[in-house]
Amino acid sequence: MNWLTRLPQKYKKGLISLVVSLFIVSAVICVYQLRQIIQLLESPKSTSSWSVVQLQMEHRRFVNALQLYRLNGVSQSELMLRYDILWSRFPVLLEGQETAGFQSIQSAKHLVRELFQEVQRIEPLLRALPPSHEKFERLVERLDLYAAPINTLVNREFQRNSEFDKKTDFRLLQLQLILSFAIGALLISGSILIVMIVRENHINRYLANHDVLTGLPNRAGLREFIDSLEDNRRDYAIMVLDLNGFKSINDNYGHEYGDRILNLVAQRLGGQMRHCDFAVRLGGDEFAIVQTRVRSNEDCSGFAERLINVIEKPMSLEGRECFVGTSIGISMALDNGEDWLTILGQADTAMYQAKQQFRCSSWQFFEGEMQLAKEREQQLLSELRTALEQQDLSLFYQPIVDLTSDKVVGAEVQARWKHPIYGWIEQDELVSIAHASGCVVTLESWVLRAATQQLKRWHHAVDPHLQLAVSISSSTLHTDLLVLVNKVLIESRILPHRLIINIIDSDQQMLLDCVDAIRELRRIGVSLSLDNFGSAECPLELLNHLPVQYLRGAKSLMAELLNSTDKQPMLTATVMFANRLGVKLMVDGVENEQHLNQLKGITKEVFVLGAAIAAWAQAEEFSPYLRETIKPAIGE
Repeated sequence: MNWLTRLPQKYKKGLISLVVSLFIVSAVICVYQLRQIIQLLESPKSTSSWSVVQLQMEHRRFVNALQLYRLNGVSQSELMLRYDILWSRFPVLLEGQETAGFQSIQSAKHLVRELFQEVQRIEPLLRALPPSHEKFERLVERLDLYAAPINTLVNREFQRNSEFDKKTDFRLLQLQLILSFAIGALLISGSILIVMIVRENHINRYLANHDVLTGLPNRAGLREFIDSLEDNRRDYAIMVLDLNGFKSINDNYGHEYGDRILNLVAQRLGGQMRHCDFAVRLGGDEFAIVQTRVRSNEDCSGFAERLINVIEKPMSLEGRECFVGTSIGISMALDNGEDWLTILGQADTAMYQAKQQFRCSSWQFFEGEMQLAKEREQQLLSELRTALEQQDLSLFYQPIVDLTSDKVVGAEVQARWKHPIYGWIEQDELVSIAHASGCVVTLESWVLRAATQQLKRWHHAVDPHLQLAVSISSSTLHTDLLVLVNKVLIESRILPHRLIINIIDSDQQMLLDCVDAIRELRRIGVSLSLDNFGSAECPLELLNHLPVQYLRGAKSLMAELLNSTDKQPMLTATVMFANRLGVKLMVDGVENEQHLNQLKGITKEVFVLGAAIAAWAQAEEFSPYLRETIKPAIGE
């Protein structure tokens, strides 16, 4: 079949399409015919003849029982049993799905319905009249009149079902013939298709090493290029580039527009390559460059600067002008004994460090500390789930103080993990790791259960009016949080409004997706708090949808407002805004007495959290603090 390789490309595509279509159609026909044959073989035979025979038998048995009843040969209960059995045969014939063919015969259906009506009319007589009554003789005579028609009906049904079986056998033969032709076509088209696939293998090999969208080599092509370098040649560096701002362009203008941006970036990278350098697309908006003949760090940093400058130039497509930046991580093979995959991973780690540290176009060389941080993160990710299962985490509490009365009104809880190697893992990092490992729901559910049990103990021992703030992310809100909250409220026997669910996610769309769950929590009486208020990530529009009672000021923003006297009017306006909405502002980040005194000078219409009130402490240390702080106030 060498003629296949000589066909023009357009005819080859048409032939491939034809063969594939024939193969698919043949396969579909084979599957369809097999299903038809199986259904035909497994379909139950018509049961109308059996049902008619049963009716005939029960009719005769009932007439015999009726005659014996007149002679006191059977009791009334036995007679009614025979009546009930006879009565049950009629719905099968008149309404059953398996007797649909019988029901289409009007004369037969009319006969059975007439007998059914006759049987229904005699039921009151059977129950009311004694066996010796003269009407029983007439009943027997009327029922006997139906014996002959029923016998005729039985003969007709057997004849009709015999004809049905002949038609079924003929239909089965037809299906088998069609299946044979379809299998033949399937085998022929499949053989041709296999040969054509083998002939096109060289094209597949090219595609395996290249990115279809940009035409650049892919990760497999990168492997081949590195392997082609001389074994003693280590004067190269690998750069990993990730585009900044590409996701928003993709989301706003569509994937097709985003693909064109990626093509432009690939062209710009290609324009900066020397003949000895190598550019690849790793996937998504990530690219990599192998720079050879590297003598020092300056060679890489200067090249990285040129790449940033060329990528940051405006891109104009379809009348739209857009901008993208790039974060670049660099790892040099020079004086590095690692294999190229490790060097690539190091460059990737450095790229993420550059993206997180600078938040703009920048480059970063890989350093050993980055690898230690990455290894630390990976170890925490792998061990967190086990720590949760074994309940190795601890709960810490800090007081919530109402500045109006200078009284402790509640406590906020956070989880911490004392790792045997890295020490205490704080709440923010713990939640981030839990999100990455997919167990944030398990973590927050455990915190909610354990903390409400502790609140119950404080209600009994200290003050029944204490509130508890528990931070919950949208991942947990998307689950059956309402069921969990109801369960812990019942188990702890605390009033719903004593529990404050602090919503910590700042992603607007994720929060809007959880509106129904949030409203259900409010409906049962649970208090709600929106975290990170006042930051750009928490727009005011959210307040139109979320029925919150508390606004939790962004910690960094509150600290900035307290540290700057010029910005204190903004804090006052924020408090007034919250009060106008009918909610309470919680000010976090009050870390010292100076901040606390400044806040008191501005307003007291807030709840305060922070080190200026008390440090975070476990329940064993926090409980004495509550007793010392709250008990005297209660006594007063």
